[in-house]
Amino acid sequence: MRYAFLDEEAKKEIRRSILKAIAIPGYIVSFASRELPVARGWGTGGLQVTLAIINEEDNLKVIDQGCDGSVNAVNIRNFISSVTKVNTTTSTTDATIIQTRHRIPEIHLEENQTLVFQVPMPDILETVEPNISKAKLLHANADYSKLWVLLYEDTSQFGDSRISNRYPVMVNNRYAMDPSPIPKYDTPKLNNCKALQIFGAGREKKIYAIPPYTNVVPLKFEDREFKVESFENKVCSRCGSTHSFLDEVYDDNGDIHYYCNDTDFCDTNLKSKENK
Repeated sequence: MRYAFLDEEAKKEIRRSILKAIAIPGYIVSFASRELPVARGWGTGGLQVTLAIINEEDNLKVIDQGCDGSVNAVNIRNFISSVTKVNTTTSTTDATIIQTRHRIPEIHLEENQTLVFQVPMPDILETVEPNISKAKLLHANADYSKLWVLLYEDTSQFGDSRISNRYPVMVNNRYAMDPSPIPKYDTPKLNNCKALQIFGAGREKKIYAIPPYTNVVPLKFEDREFKVESFENKVCSRCGSTHSFLDEVYDDNGDIHYYCNDTDFCDTNLKSKENK
């Protein structure tokens, strides 16, 4: 079997697309998405990016909705491990490559790490301009007036944007970019991140990237503060964290409990308190 499942020519082509994406932060690059033993729409974009850049010395972590133990995360981790024999981990700090869906880890990433996003819809303009040719022209002219109109309509009617995830961001003061379906809570983490961030959309055959230490800001009117999800007065029932993205869970009695969405962060926090 070939190392990392894909043939060498396929990996070269994907790497060339990644290099182009890194050179032009936020710019969407097309690539020839390959068939994988998972259905398109289930993470094949992130999977192909990971398979193209991984090597024997890497330490792989895969999360889905912040969880290392979900079915999607476990299956992808097992598949990559079976075709590369690399070490796998659930620790954010120990990982060199982190493939993720819908979350950025709570623990700050470092320079030796690469965060690979599984992306369903790569172009943020799709919500306001369904014609692909026109959307490309708008990107070329840096014409994002339709996105601003969308934000204005929400702000004028509801006081703030109703977008809860996939919040549009401006990368390096040039391209409006879809940050994948991460919650607004994670959007500020994109900015000036030490790690390389690569976004892969297998079904849409697109790759884009944010190099380390790149300026990324959410689209927002100057007189409006960018607000993220608030968990004020909420505490994780397991580790006691008061500064993480929390899931709301109902028990059999109908009582509400909150738990850290990032399982590794919650485990690390809990062990730290037990060792004190």
